Amino acid sequence: MQLDKTRIAVRERLYLDILDLALRVIRAYAWPLLRALAAGIVPMMLLNRWLLADFVALDFELGFPAQYLFYMLLLILLEAPLATAPATLYLGKAVFAERPKAGEIAREFRQSLPQLLVYQTLLRLWHLRWSYLNEVILLDRNPMRRKTPAGESTLSRSRVLHRDEGGDLVARGLAGVIVGGLLFTSIWLSIFLARMMLLGEWEWVFDRSMYTLHYPLALWIVVAYFTVVRFLSYLDLRIRREGWEVELWLRAERARLARRWQ
Repeated sequence: MQLDKTRIAVRERLYLDILDLALRVIRAYAWPLLRALAAGIVPMMLLNRWLLADFVALDFELGFPAQYLFYMLLLILLEAPLATAPATLYLGKAVFAERPKAGEIAREFRQSLPQLLVYQTLLRLWHLRWSYLNEVILLDRNPMRRKTPAGESTLSRSRVLHRDEGGDLVARGLAGVIVGGLLFTSIWLSIFLARMMLLGEWEWVFDRSMYTLHYPLALWIVVAYFTVVRFLSYLDLRIRREGWEVELWLRAERARLARRWQ
């Protein structure tokens, strides 16, 4: 592993550049990234289908199952950090290694699972302002409690990383909501148009699969895309705040010198 030879160029980027780079990363790592995403998302899709089975009935006043759509959106927002954790771990390793090992990703996911459940499920509302808490838990791998007075816990590390970045994070968050909403709409409508042309089905309002299958599928696709965007944004934040590219170069040089003098 060459710390100064990453497969994604380590440098500062604008948010629009990150959105574009995310598409390139998805194309470059398509199959392994898809497997990592499926490992977390597919179980959640099946769970949600079971949990909301009683809410599929149409609301005849509105013409669509409003409660089902709302609860599905809420569940996906709550589950996204846990469901996308394997993909984030994969990306963290793919930056440095050509072929990350699935066993190592699974082991690190199990080790991070307690913190994910505590901070991103039970205490989620208290940490919404920390946009990259998932990446801190999965990639920085700090303990829940400091082991030494000079050490860092996950919360202290996240607090330092996000300090004084509120304005930029809010702006990027709003931009993400707009882009995500447009992306979701285009995907869902594209599915409807494809069904219309291939199957001749025009009455999509009364087609249950548009809500129970295609609606959550479109939402999860958006979540998957923004998992890559968030990972790249986390790298960008570390570069801007901590000069991460310099740190990687110094660590690589230290490793080379250590090997030379062994």
